[in-house]
Amino acid sequence: MNICKLKWVPALLLGFAQVICIGAPPANDDRQNAKSVGNVTDQAFNTTEATYDGPEDRLCMSGKNIWYCYTATCSGGATVSLCGSSFDTKLAVYDGCSSTPTSGNMLRCNDDFCDRQSQITFDAVAGQQYLIQVGGFGDNTGEGLISISCEGTAVTESDLGDAPDSTNNFGSNMTAYPKGGPSGVKAHYPTVYNDGSSTGPVGPIHLNPLAVAHLDQNITNENEADTGPDQDVFNNIKPQTNSPDNDKDDDGVIFPLNMPQCRWTTLDYIVNVIKPGTNLWVNVWCDWNRDGDWDDDSNTNQTLVCSKGIVSEWAVQNQYLINLPAGLNQLTSRAFLSWHPDNGSKEIWMRISLSEKPWTGGSDPGARGNGGSGPQDGYDIGETEDYYFIPGKSFLICEDYNGDGVINNEDLSAFTSDWLENCP
Repeated sequence: MNICKLKWVPALLLGFAQVICIGAPPANDDRQNAKSVGNVTDQAFNTTEATYDGPEDRLCMSGKNIWYCYTATCSGGATVSLCGSSFDTKLAVYDGCSSTPTSGNMLRCNDDFCDRQSQITFDAVAGQQYLIQVGGFGDNTGEGLISISCEGTAVTESDLGDAPDSTNNFGSNMTAYPKGGPSGVKAHYPTVYNDGSSTGPVGPIHLNPLAVAHLDQNITNENEADTGPDQDVFNNIKPQTNSPDNDKDDDGVIFPLNMPQCRWTTLDYIVNVIKPGTNLWVNVWCDWNRDGDWDDDSNTNQTLVCSKGIVSEWAVQNQYLINLPAGLNQLTSRAFLSWHPDNGSKEIWMRISLSEKPWTGGSDPGARGNGGSGPQDGYDIGETEDYYFIPGKSFLICEDYNGDGVINNEDLSAFTSDWLENCP
């Protein structure tokens, strides 16, 4: 059924009437009319004429959407997939079909899983209903395919990083620089939680990443960094083929990042608070000297020094977050000194960890690869993301001139005083 209306179109002094026809919204455009489904395979849909009626905070998606009400056919892992759709999709699943969808009852949100299409696996209970929101990234719409299945296997619930780690379950050396190269700088980043050796340092594992807060919108779960089931199909690192950086939902840090040589700088990141009221800590490590670890600071034998002072690879140290509201919170890190070698890799490995407790020295202090490690018993909540990128190095007038850890108007006074004292 099409909806047609008469529209007056001016043309110089004369005008003419034109009949404009648009397609009717799909039957499951409104949440109250969510389409009841069980397990389906490649069921067609079209969001072109849909409207938006999701949560007011638009936490997962902000464009046109349609709805399905899924009754779980088993207890265990249920998968909703939009793979094979013709546009850039987004997908969310909420607990229950009768309640108003909010950030509080959202079980999963996913943007890109299979190229630009979305897929979610969540822990279902047989006979219970789950509300499925199907839409697009931004204002993308189009024709798509939805598949829903329930396998009944346990769903992975933890999160780990994806930086290369030579202490893995396969005994394979991995390369830090260049990433995945046949030879180069050996990687000593602590990523694998349990490599079978019962010794540290251990990679940070977050046992309940969706319980309280995580970084930005999306997260993919895995039981271990290099073995076992993984929500986005591929293990975070594959030591057998020297392949790191495989976690699809590293999205918490806002790029591009500018890290000028021997200058104070900051970075912006996003924390997604699901249940407010829990104190959180953020830590960041940067491999400034590109030696394959995050160990170098004033407490090690290899200290990096520039004209501004000691440069620590533990760049952001226990930034304390308190009273963050529910939803997405864009935050700025404490100021830190950045540094780069004259020769070597332009790329750098960086780790950011969000957790419910501060970093107090790692799981094996003094051992190589301890920087950026997690506690022996793991973190309860939060998320760790690893990035391999080329930082900008241009000089910025906005820096922490007085060294108090923040960049504000007091730095202008310090800069002015320094300029008057030292400049002709």
